[in-house]
Amino acid sequence: MKSLGLLLLLLGIFCLSRCQEDSENVRRIMKEMDVVPDILEEPPKELLRVRYDNTFDIEEGKSYTPTELKFQPRLDWNADPESFYTVIMICPDAPNRENPMYRSWLHWLVVNVPGLDIMKGQPISDYFGPLPPKDSGNQRYLILVYQQSEKLAFDEEKIEMSNADGHSNFEVKKFAQKYEMGNPVAGNIFQSRWDEYVPELMKTLYGVNE
Repeated sequence: MKSLGLLLLLLGIFCLSRCQEDSENVRRIMKEMDVVPDILEEPPKELLRVRYDNTFDIEEGKSYTPTELKFQPRLDWNADPESFYTVIMICPDAPNRENPMYRSWLHWLVVNVPGLDIMKGQPISDYFGPLPPKDSGNQRYLILVYQQSEKLAFDEEKIEMSNADGHSNFEVKKFAQKYEMGNPVAGNIFQSRWDEYVPELMKTLYGVNE
């Protein structure tokens, strides 16, 4: 019994140390990649664990293809099951990092998420993956989680995926301020560049060839 107790104690210390390291890494990389202060005033408090297609976890700052990111990911963070959250995914580099005239492009917005159960949240903008233009280089993508004070009455109309105007120039800081959500409690950042799936997605969403 003493050995089991010691093992559990050591495991707890290891997990705490790993969580602290993850949180420090995400704060560091958000600053290194100019997310702070360009998009956020403060980095997220903890690392948001993002898993795509149940096969791979996003490693913060790394680059992935649009093909790999086409389906809605699973998210995990240190959520209070009694609280409600807002999940936001944006690209601050549309159409490219040198000329981000559409900053930020909204890729996903779900509000009133109870705990970790995103499927029970209220979708304002359904998920669609990165669609970086050809020759635009790597674009940054942020997934952020905000904690709400309670279940809120959002006055935002649902944004259809085919409505480009509803997705461009989304101001995440203003949205968070409007609903008094403060700074994000969790977040992650990754990059993506054009691949052959982008024209297919553009045609599906907007009926145009890239």
